[in-house]
Amino acid sequence: MGKTIIIIGAGIAGLSAGCYGQMNGYHTQIFEMHDKPGGLCTAWKRRGYTFDGCIHSIGGLNPRYKLYHYWNELVSMEKLKFFYFDELARIENSDGNTVRVFTDPDKLEQELISIAPEDGRFINSFITAVKKLPSRDMQLDKPLELWNPLDYYLSQFRTAPIIKDLFRWRKSVADTAKKCKSPLLKYLLNSEFFSHFPTYFLIFSLGHLHNMNAGYPIGGSLAFSGLLEKRYLDLGGQIHYNAKVAKVNVRNNRAIGITLESGETHGENGIVVSAADGHYTVFELLGGRYVNKKIRKLYDDHPIWPSAVIVYLGVSRTFEKEPPVIELSLKKALVVDKRSRLDRIPVTIYNFDPTLAPEGKTCIRVILQPADYQYWHHLRNSDRQKYKQDKDRIANEVIRLLEQHLGNMEDNIEVTDVVTPATFERYTNNWQGSIQGWEWLPRLIPESMRKELPGLRNFYMVGQWVEPGGGVPTAFISGRNLIQIICKRDKKKFATKLPAKY
Repeated sequence: MGKTIIIIGAGIAGLSAGCYGQMNGYHTQIFEMHDKPGGLCTAWKRRGYTFDGCIHSIGGLNPRYKLYHYWNELVSMEKLKFFYFDELARIENSDGNTVRVFTDPDKLEQELISIAPEDGRFINSFITAVKKLPSRDMQLDKPLELWNPLDYYLSQFRTAPIIKDLFRWRKSVADTAKKCKSPLLKYLLNSEFFSHFPTYFLIFSLGHLHNMNAGYPIGGSLAFSGLLEKRYLDLGGQIHYNAKVAKVNVRNNRAIGITLESGETHGENGIVVSAADGHYTVFELLGGRYVNKKIRKLYDDHPIWPSAVIVYLGVSRTFEKEPPVIELSLKKALVVDKRSRLDRIPVTIYNFDPTLAPEGKTCIRVILQPADYQYWHHLRNSDRQKYKQDKDRIANEVIRLLEQHLGNMEDNIEVTDVVTPATFERYTNNWQGSIQGWEWLPRLIPESMRKELPGLRNFYMVGQWVEPGGGVPTAFISGRNLIQIICKRDKKKFATKLPAKY
């Protein structure tokens, strides 16, 4: 084996970096604060139910696209089972009107025209983009850090056919909705999750769901993370669980290893990679010594994806006639905390994954976002009894709302679990409980950070805090890209299989 790479965090980015590091002849070790892999891409069991904490869907499932072949370097995609959504969601407004967000663009066009004929021109343009844009594979062959002038020149020809469309749909979904005349269509487009993103993100999402390039892996987040963990261990990597890193050791502005909370040190003179929370890495592990104006501005001013309170229910009944996702409009706002009052809530009914619940039973997830991190962080630390009471209050209110909509709920609830921003902070160390890093402001590409910090050698960062956009594929590609960069600097050819001499 060659150089040592110490990786902080066994999330998707850390596992990806570890796998490709092993493939390229490096000796890697991962140090994870939790007792299981995946980071945010995780799940947990409660009395026979598995509550999934992450995946809505992942991209790269269609062999026509590069990402499929990248995934296949780590997991056997053809052996996995995926659920492909016919409906992305069913959205109901306060007047009782229901809109089905089909992933088939022709069905979606018919549905939208039926509710908003006055917006026919807008709808036609939107559907045309759904059919056109996702046909282009936007995945890069290598990280931008390794691009040369020829790469930049050729990229013009690859993006030329769609660049006008990208600029046309670059505004946030919320801003784009303002063009619509129909109140119902405006309401539909202002769905909490997509309203934060550029409109083309929604367009690509619908298109990839339709062409079966995106879907939900049966078994959920932890099962998927477990596949990457197994691949990493099979490649000879080592994972140290319950091993929280307290400090990155530095000598002469060069990272030389890590110190754990236990006092143990590891990785003397090895490369150090943080796949952990960005704020914790920059300002705690490194004491804020290696920052510039851009980094300070990001952490001082740039909005982050808000945290959430999530209610999980184990229900002793099935929901065969319900769609996977329903977004309910509330006549009376649901009070989450002192700052957060919601008038619509998304409900995921896991009737599409029988592995998460015993036969004849179902898991349900209700995401209440945004939630006030400061409120929940302070409450858990200062008044555990009130903290529990608030969680119980929210769970009971959600159950009451679902009883009104779905019926036959209250008598069939077997398990209730409530996750708060304080929970995310405890288990993943994410800054302010953020579940997706930086918010993607309405611009053509999201704000990003370099994988290296100014003035510090032998150290890199990966994950959603340096490559925003969120999601499992982004984290996976981040780890893959980093090893390509390290190989280039070590004058090694990047390999996607174990070296023959291993």
